[in-house]
Amino acid sequence: MNDTNKFNYKNLTIFSNLNDEEIKYLENKSSLKTFAQGATIIEQGEMTSTVYFLLSGTVHVVDYSRSERAVTYASLRDGDMFGEMSAIDGLPRSAWVCAITTCKVAALPGVIFLNFLKNNTEICLAMLKQLSSRIRLADERFTDVSILGTEQRACMELIRMSKSDFSHSGKYIISQMPTQANFANMIGSTRETVSRIFARLREESIIIKTSNGYEIPNRKALEKRAFL
Repeated sequence: MNDTNKFNYKNLTIFSNLNDEEIKYLENKSSLKTFAQGATIIEQGEMTSTVYFLLSGTVHVVDYSRSERAVTYASLRDGDMFGEMSAIDGLPRSAWVCAITTCKVAALPGVIFLNFLKNNTEICLAMLKQLSSRIRLADERFTDVSILGTEQRACMELIRMSKSDFSHSGKYIISQMPTQANFANMIGSTRETVSRIFARLREESIIIKTSNGYEIPNRKALEKRAFL
């Protein structure tokens, strides 16, 4: 779905060093789109090269294992970029990207993005930092699967997702929480198992359910469960 509202590319870290003329050019070449919760933004195997910048919402990058189980490789939020691999190498899309919540994105043609990479070292470095961060996170998750139990993996993922609540010292929050089925995909488990783990954590007040996610009143307690 197209959206005619404007936005400023300068608010995105990767383009923060561009001048006003370059920003205006990007805006004129891009479009805003809104995707409903559950919509597929990118489909694996399709021959497209559009690069997307997530302005609001949460998306998951999903592939399927040999046993046909969905595996979430990345969970992206406001300000994140996706779809850049096909713009760079010209190959088909390597995974599905699905909207976990209602999402607003800026869609930039791949050829425009590639030209900016070729002519701007700062953009290249910013993109490489984002790619490195995702590779590190993927490595952490693969390590978790190989050495940690399911409840430990769940706790580790909750720790990664939590952000400090600046209005309450020592408290952490998780907003835009994925569904239990999506969370299960992220840790290589099942929705039923995740449901039982979350129930235990709530009973022990390690996590507290809120209207849009969870509060973590004592992160040390969650960390202790992750490393039992």
